[in-house]
Amino acid sequence: MPNRLHRLIAAPIFANEEETRVASILNSFVWIAIAIISAIIIFRLIVWTENRYVPLLVLLAVVSALAGGQIMIRRGYVRGASMFLVGALWIAMTYQAWEADGIRDAAISAYIVVIIFSSLLLGWRFASFVGGLSMVAMWYFAIMEKQGLRALHVDDPISYTRDLSAIIILIGVLIYLLISSWSRTLQSARLELQERLRAEDKLQKQADYLAALNETALGLLNRSELQPLLESILTRACDLLKTQHGMIDLVLPDGSALQQDVGRGILSQYNGTRTLKNEGVTGSVWASGQQLTVQDYRAWNKGLPEFIDAGFNAVMGVPLKVGDEIIGVLAISFVEQDRTFTQEQINLMERFAALASLAIDNARLYETAQKELQERRNTESALRSSEERFRKVFNNRYVAIAIVTLEDGMFLEANPAFWQLSGLKPDKALGHTPVSLNMWSNSQKRSEFVQELLEKRSLHNIPVEFEKENQPRRTTIAFYELLYIDDQLCILCMFYDVSEQRQAERALRENEERMRAILNAIPDMIFELSGTGIFLDFMASAELSPEISPDQFIGKNVKDIFPPAIAAQTMFALGRALETDQIHAFEYGLPPGEEVQFFEARISAITPNSAIMMVRDISQRKWIETEREKLINELEEKNGELERFTYTVSHDLKSPLITIKGFLGFLEQDAASGNTVRLKADIQRIANATDKMQLLLNELLELTRIGRLMNPRQSISFEELAREAVELVQGQIQSKGIHVSIQENLPWVYGDRQRLIEVIQNLIDNAAKFIGNQPNPRIEIGQSEYENGKPVFYVKDNGIGIDLIHHDRIFGLFNKLDANSEGTGIGLALVKRIIEVHGGRIWVQSEVKNGATFFFTLQTEPAA
Repeated sequence: MPNRLHRLIAAPIFANEEETRVASILNSFVWIAIAIISAIIIFRLIVWTENRYVPLLVLLAVVSALAGGQIMIRRGYVRGASMFLVGALWIAMTYQAWEADGIRDAAISAYIVVIIFSSLLLGWRFASFVGGLSMVAMWYFAIMEKQGLRALHVDDPISYTRDLSAIIILIGVLIYLLISSWSRTLQSARLELQERLRAEDKLQKQADYLAALNETALGLLNRSELQPLLESILTRACDLLKTQHGMIDLVLPDGSALQQDVGRGILSQYNGTRTLKNEGVTGSVWASGQQLTVQDYRAWNKGLPEFIDAGFNAVMGVPLKVGDEIIGVLAISFVEQDRTFTQEQINLMERFAALASLAIDNARLYETAQKELQERRNTESALRSSEERFRKVFNNRYVAIAIVTLEDGMFLEANPAFWQLSGLKPDKALGHTPVSLNMWSNSQKRSEFVQELLEKRSLHNIPVEFEKENQPRRTTIAFYELLYIDDQLCILCMFYDVSEQRQAERALRENEERMRAILNAIPDMIFELSGTGIFLDFMASAELSPEISPDQFIGKNVKDIFPPAIAAQTMFALGRALETDQIHAFEYGLPPGEEVQFFEARISAITPNSAIMMVRDISQRKWIETEREKLINELEEKNGELERFTYTVSHDLKSPLITIKGFLGFLEQDAASGNTVRLKADIQRIANATDKMQLLLNELLELTRIGRLMNPRQSISFEELAREAVELVQGQIQSKGIHVSIQENLPWVYGDRQRLIEVIQNLIDNAAKFIGNQPNPRIEIGQSEYENGKPVFYVKDNGIGIDLIHHDRIFGLFNKLDANSEGTGIGLALVKRIIEVHGGRIWVQSEVKNGATFFFTLQTEPAA
């Protein structure tokens, strides 16, 4: 029962959504209106206060019309039911107003219900029409009442209020239905709008994807070069999915692995890397032939560590197929943590990959076709070039060319150079054989020649001589090649006249021999240098060889071979020679700092960018110059010494002579006066003067013997020499209470034993002589350091010392700082002479009252 009642009351549903909406409004209004009007009818019947039956009949007619409309709705006549109900209600209300109170009847208010009802069901146009009719009826009733055609009648307040309440309820119901309809309409419109927006967005995406695919297809298929095509494919794929990270791997020609040809974003750093099957996403796609989408790459069991470290979140790989063959893999990735691939994007990439595969295959076919076309063009060009070269070669006047048959050697063609060389005439030689033209001595030799040519297919550098009447014999080098002409095996014979070349070679050999003889006589090494200082070539000298082999410096820069100072000299002279086109020379010594070997380099420009450098060993010349300078210095020193010697001898010998001469006069006076005491004193003074002169002459004689009269030199312990010298002056040492200390383990020296003892003896004697009044006089003998490989010895005392201004003067001849001291002043000069003869030097360090130290050097082995 409830189900039947629900089906009776429920609004019907139609395929048309608008009809369903109108039917729903009609159904609700009709049942509510029936209920209200039925309640009014029942109320009127119960409380009967009227004396007319028209209102009751009108209400019953309205209920009947509503019921009829409900039936029409059930049968699907929704719009007809709407028009029927609106028309019936308007007629009923108008009739009620006509029969009742006219403009003042409550039925007039029902016009509002009818207008609202018509607007809900039939739209604003029909509602406007109903509203217009209602206004006409209202004005008609008003005019009739105004003109007195209708009597004024006022209903009972209760009845009037009852009717108005019913109308207000119906208006409320209509307003409710209107608002509900509007709400449902708005909700439906909102949902429809959202759905439409979603659909439009989806359609827009589809349109964008299709447009992109279409544009991509057109763009890709129009590209013919593979690498730009791959870059374009990857760029468009990344743009479609709005990412910066992607790559394309292509299968290697041997099918061993995938190689990344192009990448974008982070993946660009892996260009050139190779992937095997089942390695990573691309290897897995290659192995399976199906697309693979990994939404969480970190959790994927085949993820590659370097890609995980790069921060990839989602990775998709699609195969690039041509038929059933996989030619590569297109991979796209997201690094954003919240991005994954949708099914729509996956489907899009599969369709995109299909287009890309066609484009790649098209590009490969295009490249193959272009290569074949280029090869064909190259072949045709090479053929044309070959024909052109052959034509030029055949018609040149420097190489004699003839074409003969292999079988009998019949002349088929020859160029003018051949006729000029052989002396034959074309009209007499063409069509004839070389044997018949006496170019071969016999046919047997030609048969052997043909057999050898058939075996080797070509013969080169064969000497052939041509003889012409009244002309010298011409020597040629022949080349023979087999070739086919019109399916006939022939011989291409080429003869190069080398007669003048042979003459030139002979002249060149003779010239080379002359140049070689000249160069062998030059004692210089010759280097060829570029303008930047690079060694280009080298020619050795018979007397001089470089320190390193040529292969170690040819091609290298002067700065890399020579020491910096010599390299700078070389580059300066090289630059000046190239700028001025004049010879520039400089000298240098090797090794730097020691300079034991000296060279002279002369640089001369041979081209604007190269020069030759001739290096000559001038060590002997330098040695001679050095020795000459040394001898000149020694001679100047000897001359000065001789002058000083002459002056000193004349001065110091003059003093005893003056004394002798003076006292000889006194002797005469003493003898005349008979003063024997004074006579003896003057004689003693004369004797003393002669003794002093004798001592001076002996020491001068000794000084002149140094360097001339030498004892055999030997290696001697310096400590032994020092102790022997100390023994010789022991008396003077003991008389002054001097303590003498000799350093132990002194080096051995090489020299004249006796002369070296004299050196030490004189130095000790000199130190003891000027020891002064020291409470603890001492003399030290030892060795302090080495100078140029020679030990430096010293004799040191704590005597009165020597003023700095006399340090050089004390080694002079007869130079005595104290005229009252013992000796002649020749001792230190004697010491200096002996030291210098032994290749050493002597000097003094001293201050007044601080003692003196005499340093001197000696050789430890014979001089080289």
